Amino acid sequence: MPDNWGFVIAAYGLAAIVLIAYWRFLFRREKELDDARTVRQHLSQESGASEPLPAQTAQRGPLP
Repeated sequence: MPDNWGFVIAAYGLAAIVLIAYWRFLFRREKELDDARTVRQHLSQESGASEPLPAQTAQRGPLP
């Protein structure tokens, strides 16, 4: 059993690295979505639209 502790530590280390990388990916994705939302709001204000784009698409109704 003592010979396996190296593998246990390696497995925990690998799991920690994967979780940290995934957390960083999610953080960057959240930032990209926030930036896109800001740009979308800015463009809709410049065009003089009274409602944001998602609300306008919902009012169209179902496609045939």
